[in-house]
Amino acid sequence: MLVIDSLVNAIREAKKYNSNTQIAPAAVLWTDKDRQWESVINKVQVLLPELIVLGAYAPDKMTGPVIWIKCVIARTLPEVQIPDDVIPVIYLPGVSRADLRAIESCPVWLQGLAELQYRGVFWSQSNGRDWSVNAFLTSKSGGLGVGAD
Repeated sequence: MLVIDSLVNAIREAKKYNSNTQIAPAAVLWTDKDRQWESVINKVQVLLPELIVLGAYAPDKMTGPVIWIKCVIARTLPEVQIPDDVIPVIYLPGVSRADLRAIESCPVWLQGLAELQYRGVFWSQSNGRDWSVNAFLTSKSGGLGVGAD
């Protein structure tokens, strides 16, 4: 299995929930303060078509600002089709989990996504930190465990 396949599988694992006790999350939030994953996002989108990227408006690349992302999640844009039974993944380059969690100090341009921390789930390490490339490659818990033992 390729590293990119393992990455996509790990992100999809974050979508799992118990339908007997929970409702489906509105989205998976993939925060990346240091933009470590940014260079592979286009390749990940090929394998994960429900991946939406925060950035300049480019709907053909599934990229847009906060208001566009909110509309995609609400499935109100006819030009963007994410099936109702598929949980979108939102990649947030330059944004940390802490940025979203501290609502009072969250940048105004990002505040529209802050509420998704309650309706969605974070793709993060078991300790709550954002996944860095190194952490994903080396962690035995949710990562690849390369070089461990």
